[in-house]
Amino acid sequence: MMMKPMTKALIAAGLMSASVVAQAGLSANVGAMSDYWFRGVDQTEGASVMGGVDYAADNGIYVGLWAASLDAPDTSDDGEQVEYDIYGGYGNEIGGFSYSVGYTGYFYTEGDVDFHELNLNFGYSFLSLEVTYGTEDGPSGYDEADYSFVALTGEYEGAYLTYGDFGKDYEGDYVELGYGFTYEGLDMGVAYINADEDLGDGSTVTFSISKTFEF
Repeated sequence: MMMKPMTKALIAAGLMSASVVAQAGLSANVGAMSDYWFRGVDQTEGASVMGGVDYAADNGIYVGLWAASLDAPDTSDDGEQVEYDIYGGYGNEIGGFSYSVGYTGYFYTEGDVDFHELNLNFGYSFLSLEVTYGTEDGPSGYDEADYSFVALTGEYEGAYLTYGDFGKDYEGDYVELGYGFTYEGLDMGVAYINADEDLGDGSTVTFSISKTFEF
């Protein structure tokens, strides 16, 4: 089972944030991870190079494109490929409470399966909540799957702890503990991830580095 991403700039930076409201303007990011994991599932056998472009308007509407190199694990027959994601939505903040609603589509240069999600995010103080409803889609005759995903994250001065859980046609949960910081204009992060047997019964430590450019 290959589970896919959320806010791409956060993954590239190795950071989690309680804020779900994008900064207005155009930005781009490039980065790399020692091993690309997402929602407790290993996406590659090794390092991944990734990057994206985001635009957020003053009225809270945002759109973005993000891509990552994949060297799929032995459990997949897709081999080397590129994942590219398209997303957009609306976010706002009222009295310290932030929220967003959006769509994310995950596509691949190899393989016929893609993913489509409705993403809801809420944040207040050091806590953030993600609630996602998704569909795994394929060619005619493909046995489609519907899934849900819920994640609760607490963050304090760059350190974060996330618990995520899948539902409906997917099963499994994981815990991720990490820390992110900025040095000389580079965003760096380290994370420990532990997933249950439904997500591969694995654990790892990942390292990430990225650079964001504002226009």
